[in-house]
Amino acid sequence: MAPGGTIPRERIAPLQQIYDDLCMRLNTDDETKNVASQILSSDSVQPFFKEYRRDYLEVIMDLEHVGCNELFGWCRSTDAFTSPKYTDPKVPDKAGWIALDHAARFLVRVLRFSWDNGGEWDHGKFDPDNDQNLESDSEFYQVWSILRYLQIEWEAANLEEWEADLFY
Repeated sequence: MAPGGTIPRERIAPLQQIYDDLCMRLNTDDETKNVASQILSSDSVQPFFKEYRRDYLEVIMDLEHVGCNELFGWCRSTDAFTSPKYTDPKVPDKAGWIALDHAARFLVRVLRFSWDNGGEWDHGKFDPDNDQNLESDSEFYQVWSILRYLQIEWEAANLEEWEADLFY
């Protein structure tokens, strides 16, 4: 499971469909799909996915795909957006972490970095109970979608067994 694997040819078309789904979730169309690619490779995403990949994808044998609602509930119940284990730039000891911990740290770090640096997501807080415009929900969903896509892409390149049907 080395990083930077090559995606086998037969996985490219299904992965493209998953990418198209991501573009829809990011509110891009055929003419603005390059925006999704820019976001995926941006400083708002890549350093945090690198940590997720290093500490989760490359270490855990039975990878999980964390659902959006499951992660949303976890972030609420753990107060993830104020918890140092998820917010601290210094990487914490992750012994005993589960998939939800890794996913929450990715999501929290991406959103907080974006909020603090005028990035793609600029709502500035996670407050679903007081968000009449659903901006925090939308930002949460979009960043979860990015994590979902990047994990699927990494798995397509690095795992022997991979089935696109599992991701629809």
